[in-house]
Amino acid sequence: MPMAEINPIVVSDSAYDELEQYLRDSAFTNCAVVSDQQTHAAAGAEVAARARAAGLAVRDIVLEPGEVVADEVRLIEILRQTNPDDELFIAAGSGTITDMTRFVSFKLGVPFVSCPTAASVDGFTSIGAPLVLKGIKQTLISQPPLAMFAHTHVLCEAPPEMTAAGYGDIIGKITSLADWKIGRLLWNEPYDESIAERTQRAIDACVKHRHEIGTRTAAGVEILMHALVESGLCLVDFGESRPASGAEHHLSHFWEMQLLRDGRPAILHGAKVGVATVMIAQLYERIAAIPREGLAERLAGVHLPSRSSEKDAIHSAYGSYAEQLVQGSEFIDFDQEKVREVRELIVKQWSEIHDIAAAVPKAREVAELLRDADAPTTASDLGLSAELENAAYRYAHYLRNRFTSVKLARFLGIHS
Repeated sequence: MPMAEINPIVVSDSAYDELEQYLRDSAFTNCAVVSDQQTHAAAGAEVAARARAAGLAVRDIVLEPGEVVADEVRLIEILRQTNPDDELFIAAGSGTITDMTRFVSFKLGVPFVSCPTAASVDGFTSIGAPLVLKGIKQTLISQPPLAMFAHTHVLCEAPPEMTAAGYGDIIGKITSLADWKIGRLLWNEPYDESIAERTQRAIDACVKHRHEIGTRTAAGVEILMHALVESGLCLVDFGESRPASGAEHHLSHFWEMQLLRDGRPAILHGAKVGVATVMIAQLYERIAAIPREGLAERLAGVHLPSRSSEKDAIHSAYGSYAEQLVQGSEFIDFDQEKVREVRELIVKQWSEIHDIAAAVPKAREVAELLRDADAPTTASDLGLSAELENAAYRYAHYLRNRFTSVKLARFLGIHS
């Protein structure tokens, strides 16, 4: 897989000076700057001014007030204000603005530049656009930015909870990497050790400097932003989100969908991911506690649900969105032969599975890492009920065709 060609990537107090010079040196003559009310004030107006100073004709696309969700309504709002002559889009915002700009520009065959306003997600340099389409959270592969310019002062001035969310997104890679290894062993999912090592280094850097991130020093926020950038580049280089998205992300997506369906605010992505990571770390503790002795008998004694009961469960959890998930699922039509193959693989690979599970920090340790950076650690911290917490564990795995710790737990008879 070729390395990502995003150049330059700037995280500094001179970022907007470098953006202006970048645009002066480019062949672009006009651009559209996409922001919302808050990010326009924080950065969009300045970014547009720098583009004009570089000689470009600029149109500001500032989204209407209200919660900004990456759904069909907001996508149409952006598309309605585009122009056939647009040569470049500039996303001046956090993850949602960036993802919508990425998707719209890709569909129009136009490049985009990312100007993040918060160190809140790893999507600024990614290729995936997580969108809520027909009520279902989906990640559509589109394009990375040509370049990224993140102004340190703007990042430090972002709401504290957004920085904490970015840190939560990075901490989520602890369990996503473990899930990725499980998927490689039991479902033959593509795997790249060098990508995994790069992701681990990004985690390690943030853990080492978590107190600086928590107090939002310039050095701490820059370290976090570089880690998020590196995670995004790993996704570009690998070609999909697997290195950075496991069961903890599926739980986060499930909660977001349920909140939106109930007309409630979606909660920051990374905040949900951090809380979900604590839950999945606890699941790995339970997996690691299972002895090899009697493993085959344990697996044989677990009765996996039938296709009809699986469909009923999906419909119960997702309502009108369910049929789309049923049609796209690889895990509903598990015949006895496939079940037998997976059970045999679990027994055969148990030593490595156990080592993967045991290497995941304990749930209390993950929670402590999050608290050190002032990030939420429990579902109640997010305002989520115990019922919604348990529902995510039971139903979120249907969202993606990936063999995660949650699917392994089903084979092992581990319940929430």
